Amino acid sequence: MASRKRRRSNTLIFILIAAVVCLLYSVLSNDRPFLGLDLQGGVSVVLQPQDPSVSKDSLDQAKQIINRRINGLGVAEANVTLQGSTILVEIPGVKDRDRALKVIGQTAQLQFRPVLAEYPVSTANTTDTTGTDGGTSIPPVDPSQSTSTSQQGLAPSRESGLVEGESAAGLQTTGPTATPTTAAPTAPTAAPTASTSTLDPAAQAALQQQVQSQIAAQSGTPPPLTSDEDLAKPDSKNQVVVVPEVDRKTGDTTAIFKLGPVLVEGTALDTASASIDDTGKWQVNPVFKDGKDGIDAFNAAAAKCNAGSDPTCPGTAGPGRLAVVLDNEVLTAPTINSANFQRDSIKISGSFDEKSAKDVALALKYGALPVVLVAQQSQIVSATLGQDALHAGLVAGAVGFVLVGIYMIAFYRLLGVLAMLKLLIEASILWALLCYMGAHIGLALTLAGITGIIVSIGVSLDSNVVYYEHLKEDVRAGRTVRAAIDQSFASAWSTILAADGASIIGAALLYFLTIGAVRGFALFLGLSTLLDLATSYCYMRPVVRWATSSQRCMGHPHQFGLPATPVVATSTSAKVSV
Repeated sequence: MASRKRRRSNTLIFILIAAVVCLLYSVLSNDRPFLGLDLQGGVSVVLQPQDPSVSKDSLDQAKQIINRRINGLGVAEANVTLQGSTILVEIPGVKDRDRALKVIGQTAQLQFRPVLAEYPVSTANTTDTTGTDGGTSIPPVDPSQSTSTSQQGLAPSRESGLVEGESAAGLQTTGPTATPTTAAPTAPTAAPTASTSTLDPAAQAALQQQVQSQIAAQSGTPPPLTSDEDLAKPDSKNQVVVVPEVDRKTGDTTAIFKLGPVLVEGTALDTASASIDDTGKWQVNPVFKDGKDGIDAFNAAAAKCNAGSDPTCPGTAGPGRLAVVLDNEVLTAPTINSANFQRDSIKISGSFDEKSAKDVALALKYGALPVVLVAQQSQIVSATLGQDALHAGLVAGAVGFVLVGIYMIAFYRLLGVLAMLKLLIEASILWALLCYMGAHIGLALTLAGITGIIVSIGVSLDSNVVYYEHLKEDVRAGRTVRAAIDQSFASAWSTILAADGASIIGAALLYFLTIGAVRGFALFLGLSTLLDLATSYCYMRPVVRWATSSQRCMGHPHQFGLPATPVVATSTSAKVSV
């Protein structure tokens, strides 16, 4: 009996220490709950597939990739859900909306295509000596004289890999040392250019169309593809295309490329990361898969381009160039000066800053979207609206706490006060859990979650009501308060387990079978119900025993909400009259 009482006292001490530690953590740490989209604002966007006949499996795969990309951005508890044939993305607390939207909607279709010709975009008006189109024109650049790649890079100290070299009149590496070269003149084939390097999408499309028409007229072959719609089709990988090179820092179009069919697809990649090279510039580090579908396929393409004489990757007086194309834009187009590369030693450099390099690596790391998505609708959720929702939720919780407090104290007096203290213990532990998980795990507190916590107030107090009513019934049946405590708790505990167990099962089903805000409600309801089980066992029984063992309870049981112990009258004699 003594050991049993000691165990009960230990559970009470344990739960009280846990509550104090949680309070100290909440006060001393800088951690605070991470608020969801409806409480702190953020971005909401609806993405629609460009092809309306896309399958549900493709949409499911796109949803998973978008979710991983958002998590890779460092955004916690984003909500990505399917709504029919569209994908709803809700990103709480995002600061750079444009960057987030670009990353989540980027199809990340990586291709390695041979360079057939390059048409630079002029930064100044150039007199047209050919009279073609009555505008400016310059000849295409020699495909072999722009950027370079080797196992040593641009200098002996550079890591091996695919790197962007200097301009046509700069350095071109062919081995461990760099030697100056000059671009060889090419045939005076006219190509349209723009008077400025900054092109809006319409001007860029027009320029691509002009290049396309001129190439078709000169060669007599079918025109290469230029439109995004055509480039997104599966057959486009087997055709000649005309795509731009865009400066990822400024968004300026710097060149127009005529590229051959795909030699290596992005599926050959295993992962990717961003880093700073020896010169302090940002670069993307792709790592290819092993085997024929990975690095072997890339090396086969590198061997063709390095030969310089292969018609699929031609070069002029030297090796050919292999363009790295991401979402129909050329990242870089280096000359292939080596026929063999290690799978984890390839570097892609270009006009990257830290953000653009990390965004490209992120898109490549988590894979290509299986469908082309278009932002149908995007909106910013105001932080003011979020604060109003948070304020309303807190007011509702405070009102609920006060009302149930009045009810419990009115019916159970001092035992009602102990029940409210139980709620405060649960609240201190729950708050610490919210602070920790919000700061370190990314758990977001939403308005639905606050609703779940408010509902759990009733679940918690219901456990006290069950115990107290069992206790009152046993006292009315003739047991003393001390004798009734353990018997009542044993009966009440089985009821509490059944009731809380049903709530936890319901919360689990809601969490795993639903989406959106309902999951937040289920999560916090289930978490609060688990805390109720712990405090009911560790706190409620020992504290009630301690309170009812006092002389005050013996003399004034009504102050504890308990009835007086009935006095059973007995008689040792009976009088019988006839």
